Amino acid sequence: MKTKVIAVADNKGGVGKTTTAGILADGLAKMCRKYRSGANVLVVDLDPQGNQADMFGVRADVVAENLCVGKVLMASGDLRILQDNIISVDREEEGLPRPNLYLLPASRNLEDVTQDLVVMTTMRTAQRSGFNLDTVLADALAPLLEQFDFIIIDCPPKLDTLKRAVYNFADEVVVPVKTDHISLVGARQHTDDLYSLQQEDPRKFKARVSLVIPTMQPSRQVLATQVIEQMETFYGRDLVSKPVPESVYVKEAPAAGGRTLFEYAPSSAPSVVYAGIVERIFNG
Repeated sequence: MKTKVIAVADNKGGVGKTTTAGILADGLAKMCRKYRSGANVLVVDLDPQGNQADMFGVRADVVAENLCVGKVLMASGDLRILQDNIISVDREEEGLPRPNLYLLPASRNLEDVTQDLVVMTTMRTAQRSGFNLDTVLADALAPLLEQFDFIIIDCPPKLDTLKRAVYNFADEVVVPVKTDHISLVGARQHTDDLYSLQQEDPRKFKARVSLVIPTMQPSRQVLATQVIEQMETFYGRDLVSKPVPESVYVKEAPAAGGRTLFEYAPSSAPSVVYAGIVERIFNG
């Protein structure tokens, strides 16, 4: 099976990108264990805050081993550095089995790395070398396509330097959108940016919006319903998932010892919605 690379991205912060990326990865790993023996899932964290480590309760290990995707990008092509910076998030000894789920974490160091990459691009372009910032992710992570069935990329609100690289490497883009007007405006801007890249070079920037997830839907609010209707008009009804209801469980799960939503509150309303989304992606 061809590896599916999915970027979880939006220009707006606070819409649930990190939460959604972690939940989707966990859900896909569970589906793989059930229906696709031997299949593995990787989360690539491109947000310098590095919150995916907190989502899975492995922050202490990431810090202790000084792991960061930035090292991989700076040493593109070095398989040892690539493998050394990937960590298993399996916590079976704590009752949280995740044997096929892995993380390539981020840290504040990633901010410095992205600046260095820009400098390298300028210098090497002048020298006419083969370095290309647009393909830096694909070049660095290509070996992982042989190891993982799903790669989920958690993107920060401001991709900036790595935006083109993400949309070169990813096959699909999942867009979480909080159910308010400002968040919808940000999502539209993000989608317009992606469409502009596709028009520039459709073969290089192959990523396509495959799913829009309305998040944090408050109960009994007319405005949220109107925003979802506007999403369906802009993206098409088939691309917009069932909305994820606002719930304290989503925020409590990482704080409860780094548990995922499916581990912390498997029967909760947001878990049920996310499970349906995971199934759609898995079978898509």
